[in-house]
Amino acid sequence: MPTLYNLCEEPDFCLRFVDGGPTTDRAVDSIRALSLAATAGGSLGDVRDTLVVIGDFWDSGRTSVHEEVGPLLRELSRRRAAGLAVVVQEHGAQAVPVVIRSSAVRLGVPLLTTTKALRDWQQLIPRLREYRYRQAEWHADQLTALLNRLPDRFADLDTDADAMQRIVDWLAAAVDADVVVGDPLRGALAAAPDALTRRSPRTTSPQTRSFPLSAAGFGAVLSVTARRPLDDVRTELLEHAAKALGLVDRARMRDQLTETRREVQLSVLQLLMVGEEVAAQRVLAGLAPGLLATESVRVHVIDCAREDREVALRRAEDALAGRALLARCPVFNHLIVVDPLRTDEDAPRSVWHALGEVVATLPGHCMGGSEVYALSSVADAYTQAAGTLVTARRTPGRVARAEQRADLMDVLPPATARRWAGTLLRPVLTLPAGQREQLVRTLELGLEYPHTAVGRLLGIHRNTVTHRISKGFDLLGLDRGQVLNRVVVSTALQVVVKYGHDAHSADPAADFTAMMSAPEVRAWADSFLAPLRADRRDLLRTLRVWLENDTHTGRTAAALDLAPVTVRSHLRAAAPLIQRDLPVGPDEMEVLDGNEHEQALSGVRPVAFALHASTGRPSLPHA
Repeated sequence: MPTLYNLCEEPDFCLRFVDGGPTTDRAVDSIRALSLAATAGGSLGDVRDTLVVIGDFWDSGRTSVHEEVGPLLRELSRRRAAGLAVVVQEHGAQAVPVVIRSSAVRLGVPLLTTTKALRDWQQLIPRLREYRYRQAEWHADQLTALLNRLPDRFADLDTDADAMQRIVDWLAAAVDADVVVGDPLRGALAAAPDALTRRSPRTTSPQTRSFPLSAAGFGAVLSVTARRPLDDVRTELLEHAAKALGLVDRARMRDQLTETRREVQLSVLQLLMVGEEVAAQRVLAGLAPGLLATESVRVHVIDCAREDREVALRRAEDALAGRALLARCPVFNHLIVVDPLRTDEDAPRSVWHALGEVVATLPGHCMGGSEVYALSSVADAYTQAAGTLVTARRTPGRVARAEQRADLMDVLPPATARRWAGTLLRPVLTLPAGQREQLVRTLELGLEYPHTAVGRLLGIHRNTVTHRISKGFDLLGLDRGQVLNRVVVSTALQVVVKYGHDAHSADPAADFTAMMSAPEVRAWADSFLAPLRADRRDLLRTLRVWLENDTHTGRTAAALDLAPVTVRSHLRAAAPLIQRDLPVGPDEMEVLDGNEHEQALSGVRPVAFALHASTGRPSLPHA
């Protein structure tokens, strides 16, 4: 994500910090440009991580402008905005009254000036997405440059005395910093540009960061004295560089070099998970040229259960022989494979069959595979593949593909579903492109997995995941604390991903009714619920009341006049019959990562829709 310092370096924005700026940088997720008069009388809404630009700062008749800016600064501070920029004729502290400058410092709001007129900012705002894309490209280029500075062969590490210095020279230029690799016992191992002799930096407030080269946290250290605050992208680059330098510094063993490549493969997977397929292709080009030069992929997920994942990893690497992208899941004890579909999938040595043979040799392991997805939709393919693991665990061969079972998305009438989903999600889908894509991606995964897991998958903090999901539900006017609200929103998102969306509908309730009344949907619902109907315990009634009571075991038990342990027994009995996982928690709704709303929906969603299509209950918030 771009920062204030990044934007100040862009000539088109004509931005400068007042009085040199704050000591810490701030991320900028969006920009909002408006007149000073428009900020008066009321809340600005959600401006978290937003740079607010105000114009008509010196309009005639504004003799007490600080009286208007003061409330604005307090609002920006309270809502944790990225900063405030004011339109001025020319830069300089004298362009902003001292009372405003002191208020900004006291409230902790970064204050900037811009010489661009307010009307010009309306055209500049879309540049933020362009800048974000350039930043991703820069990151990809630098990761490729790091790979290129590693020896081509592991055996060369012992004799390549310049490997560490090459990396340090590149790193100093890439992040504009003095770089030193030192060890308490061995002294300085490498430095650039001339950090051993010139210790007077070019800035009055340098930022020095240290990164241990060993995972154990002791031994050689990479020290970086930057000439500007380090943003997240550069910090991540330094972390990768420290790992690479650690490999060179340590025994330069083959498995350590392999580990670096695995870390890069994980970085590539994370880029794919956020839809940055071009950046992912650029990063992987230096490691496996052409591997991701494809439009369609499948994703396979190997669940290693409680076994040692490294055994499965090594066997899978040998079986794949570089034919697919393989990475350790950063959240679960899984391996994730992105298969570019180069060969016939039914061939004996296809990626799917090769991985199936690996799973067959490892008791306790299982594998789920997705349908064919576009390369830009790896996150959706991953969600589907992970959901298929439930079926795989109960299959004799312990492998299963998504198309081996019918799904709600396969039977919905596309035209009606597009219209309904587009209307329900309209407040999100009409956001600017960059914000829309970011929010949709996070909502998709955040409604399937705990927020900590999603943060690791996307490479962002769990609080950022929670903030984005809350923002999405606030825009939709729905309470995300209610399970059925989350079920409906996640389904609408899946419709948009699979079929796209149409313009605003005049009667979304009628669209929803028509969609759920389609013969194909009714047939799917009857087939899905058939195993439950055959059970003498009336599992359908338990599931319906459980959903109507927000999946709260205690309230469900009270409504059914049963013991909570009986309700949980019914839920556990239903799960294998429908081949879905159902969250069976204690008397209160299960709490994951301290957030009571982080409940997996992959099992709840089809049950809710099948029951509604078949019986009309539970009632779903369709519009």
